[in-house]
Formats: sequence, C-alpha cells, structure tokens
Amino acid sequence: MNKDDFIPTRLSLLHRLKNWEDQQSWQDFFNTYWKFIYGVAMKTGLSDAEAQDVVQETVVTVAKKIKDFQVDAKRGSFKAWLTHIT
Repeated sequence: MNKDDFIPTRLSLLHRLKNWEDQQSWQDFFNTYWKFIYGVAMKTGLSDAEAQDVVQETVVTVAKKIKDFQVDAKRGSFKAWLTHIT
C-alpha cells in the first residue's frame, strides 16, 4: 500500500466529471488520481512508458464511462471501479 491508495473519493468531483466540458474538474481528477492509476499499472509489471500510456488510456475510458458510474456500496467503491478500468 502507498499513500495514493488512501485518496479520499470526493463525490462532488465524480458528479462534476459527468460534464465533459468541465475542464477544471477533469484536471482536478487527473491531478488527484494519475499516481493511483500509474501505481496500479506498475504493479502488473509494466514499464514506466507502458504505465504512462495506461494512465492516458484510463482517463479517456473514465471520460467515456463516468456517466454510467453510480455510487452504490453494493456495487463497490469508485477506486475499485477505477482499478478495474485500469
């Protein structure tokens, strides 16, 4: 575990991400979660360059799928969803 595993999920940010045009929120999302995504990718044995590509691909996938994400304890946490996408 590293400190990025303990980033608190801000539901207000997740809600704002549903607006693709909200570039400030997307920048906030990237600044908050890129190290978490990168860490997940590195744990699978990828190289630095490959993990950086995974960060980019994951952010694009989140942008496409965030409208379908629902906060529901029975379905799992946002970070579990993000890890799955990564």
